[in-house]
Amino acid sequence: MPALALAYAALGWLSLRVTIAPDHVSLVFVPAGLAFVAALTWRRTGLVGVALGSLLLNGLTNGQSGGDVLNWNLLVTPPAAALQAGLSAWMVRRWVGYPNALDNPGRALALLALGGPVACLINASVSVPVLVALGVVPEPEAWFSWWNWWLGDALGVVLSTPLLLVLWGQPREAWVSRRTTVALPMLVAMALASATVYQVRDGEERALRDQFEVESRELARQLQRRLDAQSDSVMAVAKLMELASLTRPEDYREAVMPWLRRYSGTQNFGWSPRVTEAQRAQFEAEQRAAGRAHFSILGRDPQGATFPALPAADHLPITLVEPLETNRSVLGLDVLVLPATSEAVMATQISGRPEVTQAIRLVQETRQQRGVVMYQAVFHPRPDGRPYGELKGVVSAVFRMDDVLTAALGPVAPQRLQLCLIDPQGRAGNQRLVGAEGCELQAVAGRTMSMELPVRFSDRFWEFRLTEGPGYRAEQRSWTAWATVALGMGAVGMLGVFLVVITGHGRRTQLLVQQRTEELAGSNARLVQLAHFDPLTGLANRKHWMDQAQATLEAARRHGDRLGVMFIDLDRFKHVNDSLGHSAGDRLLGTVALRLRECLRSRDVLARLGGDEFVVLLPRLKERDGAAVAARKIMQLLVAPVFIDQHEVTVSASVGLACYPEDGDSIETLLRHADTAMYAAKDAGRNGWRFFSSEMNEHLSQRMFIETGLRRALAQGELFLQYQPQVDTRSGRLVGAEALVRWAHPERGLIAPDQFIAVAEDCGLIEPLGRWVFTEACRQLRAWEDEGLSGLQLAVNISALEFNRPGFLPQVRDILSASGVNPAQIELEITESLLMQSLPELSERLGELTALGLKLALDDFGTGYSSLGYLKRLPLSRLKIDKSFVAGVPGSPEGEAIIRASLSMAHDLGLDVVAEGVEAEDQRDFLLSHGCDRLQGYLIARPMGADAFGDWWRQHLHVHGKAMAPSP
Repeated sequence: MPALALAYAALGWLSLRVTIAPDHVSLVFVPAGLAFVAALTWRRTGLVGVALGSLLLNGLTNGQSGGDVLNWNLLVTPPAAALQAGLSAWMVRRWVGYPNALDNPGRALALLALGGPVACLINASVSVPVLVALGVVPEPEAWFSWWNWWLGDALGVVLSTPLLLVLWGQPREAWVSRRTTVALPMLVAMALASATVYQVRDGEERALRDQFEVESRELARQLQRRLDAQSDSVMAVAKLMELASLTRPEDYREAVMPWLRRYSGTQNFGWSPRVTEAQRAQFEAEQRAAGRAHFSILGRDPQGATFPALPAADHLPITLVEPLETNRSVLGLDVLVLPATSEAVMATQISGRPEVTQAIRLVQETRQQRGVVMYQAVFHPRPDGRPYGELKGVVSAVFRMDDVLTAALGPVAPQRLQLCLIDPQGRAGNQRLVGAEGCELQAVAGRTMSMELPVRFSDRFWEFRLTEGPGYRAEQRSWTAWATVALGMGAVGMLGVFLVVITGHGRRTQLLVQQRTEELAGSNARLVQLAHFDPLTGLANRKHWMDQAQATLEAARRHGDRLGVMFIDLDRFKHVNDSLGHSAGDRLLGTVALRLRECLRSRDVLARLGGDEFVVLLPRLKERDGAAVAARKIMQLLVAPVFIDQHEVTVSASVGLACYPEDGDSIETLLRHADTAMYAAKDAGRNGWRFFSSEMNEHLSQRMFIETGLRRALAQGELFLQYQPQVDTRSGRLVGAEALVRWAHPERGLIAPDQFIAVAEDCGLIEPLGRWVFTEACRQLRAWEDEGLSGLQLAVNISALEFNRPGFLPQVRDILSASGVNPAQIELEITESLLMQSLPELSERLGELTALGLKLALDDFGTGYSSLGYLKRLPLSRLKIDKSFVAGVPGSPEGEAIIRASLSMAHDLGLDVVAEGVEAEDQRDFLLSHGCDRLQGYLIARPMGADAFGDWWRQHLHVHGKAMAPSP
């Protein structure tokens, strides 16, 4: 603790050598960083050492400045310094953590921010107001002292903390190794920064002194010009008295008033004619006869009392004075008998020039002010032309020196400059002309700037002393230089942060390398696992499966065995990813992998090739049907639903089988043929299996033909829409239509959508295809309206993949805007596969569509993932019963029950119902009797092109009237 206190005081004394005028606080106060680290490292003991060190530092600085060693500073700054250190350490332990290696940039910056700029608000905010209240810090300097105090502490913490942490930081093993890499660069940077600080400070001090000297000399020149002008005014009045011999007061007043008005520091102008002792009685009688009843030549003692002047050879009584009202008491006063003036009067008679008295107390003044009197002798002209004849009298002028100085220089604030005008020739104790009492005796201490410049008033030389006031440096301070220094210091602090982080990161990297080396040395088996097995499912990966399959095939060749390859692809797995998210898809893949393991033999090799594709090697098959048995077992196990986050997901798969030696003699060939068979199973309706046959190659070629041709069809306009009417069940009136896409292939003719929609979804063409369909449907609906055919609601099918694209909603909005159709006339048909999505997300997305004015219908109801909860909460307006249910009525109890239940449920939920595939009148009658709202099917009309549908619509109008407008 004593060592800490001594270190604090020593560093503080050095830091106070780097101060900004007026030297109240340090620009970089290094002990603030020492206090912070001490509080972190030694807690309460460190805080005691900080308080003692601050106490010692204040005693040193007070004694050095000439003040009392014991003063109020000792009761303010030591407790504030300890409080600041304690709170900064507490904040760091709470929000950063300590001990800490600070190998993370965020933690290093947080530690320095809390210990520096944040915590350093405390000492400045406590100490400066108290010191201002006690008068230690001048009030004008309060805000600057607060800012400088805070900045000095903050920079001290930021600069010194990295150095101190490598000495005392904890944990010790994390800091000891960083001493060289942190301390050496920091010391070099701090040395350069310190040199910069001294250069800036010396440069600013020189500039400040140069400015002070320039300003002082200018003020001295202004004062000199004013004194010269005052001398000129006295000589002008003297010349007038020599030539004009003015004796009447009114004439004298008219002559001197311009000078009085011009020079405000002039108290009066007077005239004293020469009167010999022999002329005295007659002169006094003449003055009394002129209206001055009690006139007599007077003397005055040092206390200011007047009395009849004693007999003397000559007298110079004041007979004219202006302004008279304030100076009437001087009439008759003999200037030769006054000790303060007689010397100057005698001198002007000898020199013939203006002469100035020592400082005198102006008795006519109501406030304390000192002045001087200037006398100018006036002589009668000599007949021989020589300069001086017989003395005629003297002109006098009394100057109030405070007013003269103010008139010459203007108001000068004492806080800025302190002025003192001194007459060195005056007697001791009577040398001050202007300035605070005793200013002529005060010595300039320390770095205080002062100049003593000579000024001349006639033949009397005075000394003009200018000393900086308490606020002068604050006014002249250059913020740019010190701000640059502060930024430089901050940059050095950031270098410290960088070094701490880099060295900490290097140490952490070294530890991690060591740790990883140890882990890798003991994890060879895990690397093998990662190299040969799928990390998601734990199954063999493609490489490992191919290696095992190749070895098994070679054994089969040697022993004449049969083996099979089974290629498994999950049906519509992409819908699960798009609807429930990839996390749910990964969990579904894990569940499928477990089920596949359960139904295979121990010697079978199961692998995941990637995505939703699995492959099984079936060695030592007795016959080809053995592979079919395995495929059927897989189908049976996968049919059970999987529950993922309260969603029930039904899984199915398409399986392709190829056997050695019938279907190929290499693993690559068998795998390719099994893949082909799998696609054949998908084309057959999914959820099934197929053995490879040579005809499947042709089917694969057909699929490629469809994909390639579909791309060309989109580009060359081979697609078109047909429209199938929807009528009201009761009235038979047209209420809507469904837009159905068709492909007119230039070689193969009309291709049905069931042959190319699935391919479009698999190859990524469903989005441009859907965009074209929606655009064309809106365009045609607008064209019909322009032809006068209005009120139709047009249904457009939307693929689940298309619906889930991020740009789907903006695309719909843009197409509606471009076509100009009423959104209420468009009904989007969505499939039940969409209901696998999370309800909040699905509801929000559908709500955005209905907000545009669109209607929503659920297509193929009852064939997929219908949920009453979903139907209740989603913004649907209509259900479409799939034609597979309509085909069995009347006559099928099961079909009739499904339709009745669907109609009842939909109506209870406020939904309309459309029945698809109505081809017979008994179907229509059954649906009508159970309240179905709309009918669609061949019984009404087959799908037609746009022109044919328009003609059909017009004929329909003649029978049933105008189409029923869609509900809003």
